[in-house]
Amino acid sequence: MSVKMKVVQGKPHGSYLDFPEGDFVVGRGPECHVRPNSELISRQHCMLLISEHAVRVRDLGSTNGTLVNGKRVVEECELGHGDTLQLGPLVLEVVMPPVPVAVAVGANAAIPEAAWATEVPGGVCPSEAEPATIEDTGAFTSTETRSDHDILGNDER
Repeated sequence: MSVKMKVVQGKPHGSYLDFPEGDFVVGRGPECHVRPNSELISRQHCMLLISEHAVRVRDLGSTNGTLVNGKRVVEECELGHGDTLQLGPLVLEVVMPPVPVAVAVGANAAIPEAAWATEVPGGVCPSEAEPATIEDTGAFTSTETRSDHDILGNDER
């Protein structure tokens, strides 16, 4: 499965980040796949784990924490459509791919054209933490993945 994440707070606001299956480290370090430009984000802040059947986020011991729907992630958390992922000043909204649904048509079954999911249950992350305060811009300094594909969907380098 691939997943999109919409930048709802931070820069570039309104843009989508496209993630194919794989593991992606988010942080300020040069080894990270996604590098937001904010001192509130740790060098290795969190990891996105995207598999065929699930999207998960794992906090990597970040100083300010990784929040899902305003609650601090303890170890790892599954993400669902519409969940918000907050890293310092950066807030991303999870947009899940379509879920094929068989629709009976007479004696045949058809799968309708794909449409982005509108309602999928979100992950459950135990936490007692309060939502983080947004103070920085959260602009990206780099958006390259391991395959050198621009995560914003631009092939210009």
